[in-house]
Amino acid sequence: MDCAFNRRLMNERLDGTISSLDDRVLEIHLAGCASCRREWAMLAAMDLVLAGEPLSQAPAGFELSVVGEITSRVEARRRIESVVIPSACGAAAIAVGYGVHRLVNWQAVSTALRGLGEAASGAVTPLVEPSVGTSGFLSTLLQNPAAQGAMMALAVAATIFLGISAIRVARQVTLKYH
Repeated sequence: MDCAFNRRLMNERLDGTISSLDDRVLEIHLAGCASCRREWAMLAAMDLVLAGEPLSQAPAGFELSVVGEITSRVEARRRIESVVIPSACGAAAIAVGYGVHRLVNWQAVSTALRGLGEAASGAVTPLVEPSVGTSGFLSTLLQNPAAQGAMMALAVAATIFLGISAIRVARQVTLKYH
């Protein structure tokens, strides 16, 4: 047998959980392996010293202080998750929306959307026009680069928010069941 296996057997012997067969295997290995013999001698001596020492007691209130510290850290993390992360997501969405607005050739997008809008106007106009109350609202909105950038920023913000919400729910479920 290899030394790593026999080191595990040494630990079992120290713990008092070794079987008689494994104990015999360990004895045979120790008889032929000087390195493991030295390690066993050291472990046995250390076990003997530690067995003679009384267990020390934690100071009064130690458990409550540890629980309090854990609770305060969990609360701090929840505050970060509920305030800082959504704020950062909002700032990221605004930055992405602005970046998209600056990078996209809105003239080409407007032309493509106008063509798409004209092709679908027969189906879309009856649905949109009554609720808006302004003739040509949809085509005007689709041609406005600022409105397009705002819609993209809102879409990015919604996607980020949903992703973070899913991660938080998954973490809560994992913590609840573990």
